[in-house]
Amino acid sequence: MSGEVLTERIFAETILANGGRLYRVGGCVRDMVMGIAPKDIDFCVVGMVKKNFKQLFPEASECGKYFPVFWLNVDGRRCEVAFARTERKDGSGYKGFKIASNPKITIEADLFRRDTTVNSIAIDCLTGEVVDPFGGVQDIKNKLLRATGPQFADDPIRALRLASQAARLGFAIDADTLTLASAAAAELSDEPAERILAEMVKVMQAAQAPARFFEVLAQSRLLDIAFTEMAQLSREEFALAMTRLDAVANVTASPKVRFAALGLTLGPEGLACWNKRMTLPGDWLQAAAAAGKVAALLEHPDPEKIAVAIDSLRRGSLTVAEFDIVSQAAQAGIPALEPFKTALALLPGAIPAELQGRDRGEWLRRKQSTIIAEIWLDKIDKEATHLLTQRDSV
Repeated sequence: MSGEVLTERIFAETILANGGRLYRVGGCVRDMVMGIAPKDIDFCVVGMVKKNFKQLFPEASECGKYFPVFWLNVDGRRCEVAFARTERKDGSGYKGFKIASNPKITIEADLFRRDTTVNSIAIDCLTGEVVDPFGGVQDIKNKLLRATGPQFADDPIRALRLASQAARLGFAIDADTLTLASAAAAELSDEPAERILAEMVKVMQAAQAPARFFEVLAQSRLLDIAFTEMAQLSREEFALAMTRLDAVANVTASPKVRFAALGLTLGPEGLACWNKRMTLPGDWLQAAAAAGKVAALLEHPDPEKIAVAIDSLRRGSLTVAEFDIVSQAAQAGIPALEPFKTALALLPGAIPAELQGRDRGEWLRRKQSTIIAEIWLDKIDKEATHLLTQRDSV
């Protein structure tokens, strides 16, 4: 096939001509059923061995440590291609599976090994036939997450993915499935931290209501294992952290800024402990720490503290504008800093030329405090006037 533009049709016909069948599978099918354009396309090949596939598509690059997976450009986009396989638990953790892949494995058998029914649907690439042996299409219509089978509990990461799907899709969870998720507690504690972190990263990047992720883990008694620092919050603190997280997520898609909202509740010590257990993205950690530190500084604001806050945010991974997004969306009771920053930006050029060293710094600090106080008083006057106007109009 080298040198040709490989379309999905040609891909499927080539597979068929050599005794196999090609299906779209997984999240891309779920998204299509939901009317969402899929970001990634995943294919499953049935009735063919790896050797034959490599001869037909030598340009495909192979990866996968435990089972063969190929990357292949189809219709100009990089797609994942796997072979139908089955899994049987014979150990612990995500490595404790005996995987079988051979031409006799059906698409239905491959779908059975998947986590939830909404992800256990396939579409025949030639006929368009929907293969849905576990009722995933109806579950999508019902906005319900349901385990494909009791083997759901075999892989503890599926419990995290369940929470992730609930947050990203906004679906409810079947009660029996939540019970299966709870059963994964013993093995989840042995999972590599990076696998646990990866699910949270997906949620922060894509979920409209990321708090649902942590709430489902709390429901299934897995929060203490996966994200201990969140579980150690009091019930009131946890509820406040979740409210703030969703409020910030509602106004920004930036995962860094969304995560920074958690810094308002966790504080530097909680974040440091979290990062010690699993290495958080550096800019996320710094942004959350900055949000918590500045929020604490401005709990009882005054002009000098506002100037210090603006100066500290200039040098960190969280900008003044980003901090304002967090503090205002979270209703942290902190004045927006951007108007003060804009006014202060004009100051350095106004420093008298005869002032040097410490005198320049002292002059600048006095001017900063004066300007901030003027803006603050003007803001208070306007708010008071607005309140009086509202009262008089009643």
